Amino acid sequence: MTATDLAAWWGGIVATLILVWDVYKWKKIGPIVNVSVSPNIKSFGEYEDTSDGQLFMVVEVTNTGDRKTTLTHLFEFHYASFLQRLRKKKNKAWLIPSPAFSKPFPYVLEPGEQWIGGIRQNEELEEFSRDGYLYIGVRHSSGKRPVLQRVIMTGN
Repeated sequence: MTATDLAAWWGGIVATLILVWDVYKWKKIGPIVNVSVSPNIKSFGEYEDTSDGQLFMVVEVTNTGDRKTTLTHLFEFHYASFLQRLRKKKNKAWLIPSPAFSKPFPYVLEPGEQWIGGIRQNEELEEFSRDGYLYIGVRHSSGKRPVLQRVIMTGN
């Protein structure tokens, strides 16, 4: 192998690594919205729209990206089976217009910021969680699809 061959190989390897790094950076640019849901949370009346002992599902939405985005709405989906989930055929869907103890929508979520809201938990939602697949999600202005989080409720 000559010095020219080594230089060609070295140039090819470096160019490939730079391409991989650029693709990685391109995928990580912009807002990255994460949703987490904690069911069976009790309220002790610290907020005006709650009552003592009421159970809530607390939804936390965090922007871990480098650009801001606007949260447009919060919703719940229920799928009766895994096949329906794969086919995106919802059994039921709910829009939550004004989540408890939260800032109203639309809400601008800055990089590193967190939005927290609550959904009143009831027997119907608990049943949907046990009998199928219950998801809580948000839509935001920078995403083409909603960001979903599955909710699995166990006994309170």
